[in-house]
Amino acid sequence: MMFLYSLKLLGSNWVKALKFFLFYVVIWGICFALLLPSFFEFKDLFVTNFSGFANSCSGLFGGGLGQGLHDAIGVGYSTIVDAFKQNVGLAVYGLLVIFLFMPFLINIGKYAFCEMLYSYMTSKNKLGFFSALVRGLRRSVTFSLCKTFYSIFFLGATFASVYGLGQITNTLFVVHFLPWVLFAVMVLLFSLHELTILGWMSASIVFNCNVFSAWRKGFKAVKRHFWATFGTTVLYFVLFWGLTLIFGIYCLAVLVPFVTIMLCVYNLVMFFFSQGMRFYYDENNILTPKKLEEVDKFNKACALL
Repeated sequence: MMFLYSLKLLGSNWVKALKFFLFYVVIWGICFALLLPSFFEFKDLFVTNFSGFANSCSGLFGGGLGQGLHDAIGVGYSTIVDAFKQNVGLAVYGLLVIFLFMPFLINIGKYAFCEMLYSYMTSKNKLGFFSALVRGLRRSVTFSLCKTFYSIFFLGATFASVYGLGQITNTLFVVHFLPWVLFAVMVLLFSLHELTILGWMSASIVFNCNVFSAWRKGFKAVKRHFWATFGTTVLYFVLFWGLTLIFGIYCLAVLVPFVTIMLCVYNLVMFFFSQGMRFYYDENNILTPKKLEEVDKFNKACALL
């Protein structure tokens, strides 16, 4: 149900989603410009390794998916090691831009997007992206810093898991089982990570509280409907990694921003469901969660008595 209402809410707020997508593209452009020194330093290294890496990640339609993924993991790891050997300073700089600076800016954009959605869901107010960005800048910067550094641990666990699977050389496993084991591991890791932060941003926006109190409130919200939330979260990442497995790494350029937008919408929908808060999901309809329906029925019965 949360998945369905997230789609409906996104459909009625596609203009807001487009604004956030444009912000996303701008951040990618800024980070690409910042990465140019590292790119020119490692250009020959990338050119040497990229063709093999690209051919290994063409998805099911490219054939030899298991061996291709195994090769891709090996090429990716060896490229990082060679980059550190060639110029450790620019290698570290590139990783900081990709895994710290870019997520930090994107998380600020997510916060502004969710502020816009919150205004719509509660009163159908039209809040501009820039206005939302400025209004919640202090809280969004604090939230973004904490979330970015928190996610570093998740990234470490993900890279370690992928690298470990890449070290398995058994031909039977690589050819027949590696894609599905890797798929299951990625779905599980991403789902568990998302569950620990799912209500964090929403609680900060709804209750206007500090980042630590917001995390506690968000985690409590997840626990209230844990299995429904767990199932919906897994569904998102099954679709995400399933499409990546089918079409290859190239589709990530489209999937990553789209899933980011969907998860922002889902974040608020889940939190409203958990708190029993009514919200607009389109221009003419208000959703009343079950908790409020029961309260309304009780109050109506008391009034009749």
